[in-house]
Amino acid sequence: MQVVAMMERSRMGLLALWGVSVFTLSGCNSDTTGSVQHQSTEQITSPEWDNPEIYNVNTLPDRAYFMPYKSRDKALAGNDKQSAYYKTLSGKWDFHFAENPQKRPTSFFREDFDTSDWDSIPVPANWQLHGYDYPIYVNHGYGFPKNKPHPPEYNPVGSYKRTFTVPASWSDKRVILHFGAVRSAFYVWVNGKKVGYSEDGKLPAEFDVSPYLKTGENSIALEVYRWSDGSYLEDQDMWRVSGIQRDIFLQAVPKTQLWDFHADTRLTNELKDGLLQLGVDLSNVKQQSVSATVKAELYDGKSLVWQQEKNVDIEAGAGSSVSMSHTISNVQPWSAEVPKLYNLVLTMSQSGEEDQIISQGIGFKNVEIKGGQLLVNGEPVIIKGVNRHEHEPENGQAIGRASMLEDIKLMKRFNINTVRASHYPNDPYWYKLCDRYGLYVIDEANVESHGYGFEEEGLGNDPQFKDAILDRISGMVERDKNHPSIISWSLGNEIGPGPTISEAYEMVKAMDDNRIVQYETRADWHKEKMTDVVGWMYADRNEISSKYVGNYPDTPFIWVEYAHTMGNSGGNLKELWDYVYAHPQVQGGSIWDWVDQGLSQTTEDGREYFAYGGDFEPEGTRNANNYLANGLIGADRQPHPVLYEVKKLYQNIAVEQQDAVHYTIFNRNFFKDLSYVTIDWSLLEDGQVLKKGNLPSLNTAPQKSEAISIDALAAFDMKAGREYALDIKFRLKEEQGVLPKQHTVASEQFLLQQNAPDITLKTADKLVVDESADAVNITVDDVTLQFDKETGVLSSYKKADTEFVKQGLIPNFWRAMTDKDFGNKLHETSGQFRHAGDKALLVDSEIEKQQGKVRLVYRYQFPPLASTGSIAYEIGNEGQVAVTYNATMAEGLPEMPRFGLQMHMPEGFDEVRWYGRGPWENYQDRNFAADLGIYKAAVSELYTPYIRPQENGNRSDVRWLEIRNNEGEGLKITGAPHFDFTAHHNTVEDFDYPKDGPNRHTSDIQPRPLTEINIDTRQRGVGGDNSWGAKPYDDYRLLPEKTQAYSLKLLLSPIAAKH
Repeated sequence: MQVVAMMERSRMGLLALWGVSVFTLSGCNSDTTGSVQHQSTEQITSPEWDNPEIYNVNTLPDRAYFMPYKSRDKALAGNDKQSAYYKTLSGKWDFHFAENPQKRPTSFFREDFDTSDWDSIPVPANWQLHGYDYPIYVNHGYGFPKNKPHPPEYNPVGSYKRTFTVPASWSDKRVILHFGAVRSAFYVWVNGKKVGYSEDGKLPAEFDVSPYLKTGENSIALEVYRWSDGSYLEDQDMWRVSGIQRDIFLQAVPKTQLWDFHADTRLTNELKDGLLQLGVDLSNVKQQSVSATVKAELYDGKSLVWQQEKNVDIEAGAGSSVSMSHTISNVQPWSAEVPKLYNLVLTMSQSGEEDQIISQGIGFKNVEIKGGQLLVNGEPVIIKGVNRHEHEPENGQAIGRASMLEDIKLMKRFNINTVRASHYPNDPYWYKLCDRYGLYVIDEANVESHGYGFEEEGLGNDPQFKDAILDRISGMVERDKNHPSIISWSLGNEIGPGPTISEAYEMVKAMDDNRIVQYETRADWHKEKMTDVVGWMYADRNEISSKYVGNYPDTPFIWVEYAHTMGNSGGNLKELWDYVYAHPQVQGGSIWDWVDQGLSQTTEDGREYFAYGGDFEPEGTRNANNYLANGLIGADRQPHPVLYEVKKLYQNIAVEQQDAVHYTIFNRNFFKDLSYVTIDWSLLEDGQVLKKGNLPSLNTAPQKSEAISIDALAAFDMKAGREYALDIKFRLKEEQGVLPKQHTVASEQFLLQQNAPDITLKTADKLVVDESADAVNITVDDVTLQFDKETGVLSSYKKADTEFVKQGLIPNFWRAMTDKDFGNKLHETSGQFRHAGDKALLVDSEIEKQQGKVRLVYRYQFPPLASTGSIAYEIGNEGQVAVTYNATMAEGLPEMPRFGLQMHMPEGFDEVRWYGRGPWENYQDRNFAADLGIYKAAVSELYTPYIRPQENGNRSDVRWLEIRNNEGEGLKITGAPHFDFTAHHNTVEDFDYPKDGPNRHTSDIQPRPLTEINIDTRQRGVGGDNSWGAKPYDDYRLLPEKTQAYSLKLLLSPIAAKH
């Protein structure tokens, strides 16, 4: 049975676990529990933190994370902190910071050492966020000069100390000291005696501290090193911070202990039944043999499904194991769609001792590769995933349970079904949430050595790091083996191929044959067996088609990372997902990434912002700037606009239109029919709801289609000159996990009849033209317009006493650079467009008064572009202005960022209403989820506060736009047929600055007393398959080499005050 293989590694350490010390540090008692894989101290010639072959000293063997309870009710409730066996050591600690090991206090661990003048620091926490040292952000490459395996000379040390009370009732207990995660290496002392040492900043370290404790007050001291030899395995794309990052606690349990267990669950009998194979490890550190009873119970809700108990004799200072198995007929499988959990309750009883009760949610599932596809419970599921770092803006990597739950809520709300634990094992509570609410998990080992590349120098080829790498990987598997949400073990990230990685693959496959093993590989790396899937990061469609499809018929393709949603990005996701749905062997992937890793900061005058690389590091320290801001959500966990696009593409219900009445519904779920949703529809006429209704519930089976008809539309006569759209929404009938009743899980919109807005200019009864030496003045009723003769710019546009124009319409070809624009060097290749509109030269003009209207034409040269253009204005009834802007680009010009006109309105024009795509920010290559409708917002609400200011706030496919003041006065801009717009209380220049200039933040964006409106025929898309060179797809670019002539037609209409 695989349960035996999984637990074999635990048993490797049983001799040490049962009281035999294999490795002791000077000052340690000989009966301290240790780990068998380390040599004796006599062989050590350098400190543990400078020796890659020493990574744990006197730690207990790896095991599953769980909490024993005395009370059955508390065990079932599952709140770790309510266990009678639990005592937290998190909280306030005395703290001393030293810049290097030479300056650390060397005897602080002694009981008589006075720490009264030390500072206080919370635990868990990163000390860099509490005024000590500084955070370093590097994408790849180390936060120090690399010289493996040695840490740098600047190697801060944090010394921690506190006291705690041990009750007399603990005198006959075995007390285990548990550190959830400490980065990057640490020693621990209890009551002045050295207990042990550990590395790996993302996995637990446990020590048996029973021999060191006394009744009453005790002291504990930690010496934590910012850098160690282990840092060479922790080169992840994240803040390099240190300290005690997860909870510390004591477990005081009977000396005969339920030490570990593995619940191996799988489906049998053609996936109808569930097989539970259970292995339980027991330990006895008493001086005499004992008899114990292990009882296993399995519950479905409150109903007992199965129970069994076994008696076992355990020799003094030894361990024993118990195995049980049971088959459940007609089991309900676990999947992300239907996360069915059974409750496994384990009780260990012995005469004269308290019971030890463990409760663990388990799920039955199969994971396998068959026919070139990843199958979960026999179905080729699609991975609709994200990569998630553990990050909070206030607390860095010491995250709390509230933010974990918030992440779960957001992921479920936006149809995400998979999360990759990038790039390290997460807090154990995270997996509990994924089990309960339904997310597939790719669990990843804390192993990355990107800074040494992927060839011979990579640490996957370095034998001195081999054991440490294998220990980190196997430790992850041991800790997390009982979680049904985990479908894949990842061997790490960006280490490169090598014999160690191949050996790790074989090791994990031997430990667990009911999950896949994966490692990021390019197609040409797939020569040695080290992964069950090809997960080539950021491979585009052409690369997948040419190098993968057809070459690996037995191996699915699942992006380990894709899209790289840095800043304002996420264009062309629809094209990627059209490709996924068209290629069964391409089974999705995980977007990089989930949350911006900004850190909360405040300016001296109280403005809040999120800091990034370069904001903390001393001058000359290597950093990767804002490369950490790739999140679908901000550091404050507010969704970025791209997340709405992801929700639409990840939704599990699709609709295909046959005609205006008939549609086909496809159920993209794999494990549930559509009876869980209601269906409602709305018919929109020119953006306003005209009709609405509900459709009968469907029971469409998974991966099947069903035809529907909206009979109410059969006899509906769509009027000429109007635009009609149909919205169909699928909502939850009942609450599901974290999602409330009536939550919209899927939606579609179909344009039934398109119509170009009418911008015909009506003639005026009375129109007066008055020319002066420097201006042309036109009056129509109570509307006056003024054009500057030197520039041709509309310099004033007033209705009665209300001025609409602070700066008239001028050509604009430039946008503030997005992060991806910088990545593909648009700022360099297309720099001549930046001021081309400002430098336009008026070369010719004409005025023609016609019947009931006047026409003005201004012709320009754009010297930076060697191109020409013209703007024609026709003024007619009620002061309306028809604008026609044409330009011809010269041959040989590079890509144009945008083509449009820009104007400034005075202060006070704060209300915007539009008929177009919305309500959130959208662009031509990221508007699949942005439905047509009429939307209203304050100008300030159109601003998207990306962590580094850049182009933002666009709305696309706009038919008309209104900008009003508080009195309701303003302008209406109508397009022929459509346009894009942005509106801000800032200028483009406010969001734009040199790539290598000083860091800028949202705190630098202060509103100006104006509203800048940009009206564009088109703007460059925000896509690109990565952020370091990939461009938007050609359909979303303005390429003069393909199209030289561009035009924009608008109708400007004054809006009177509200009555």
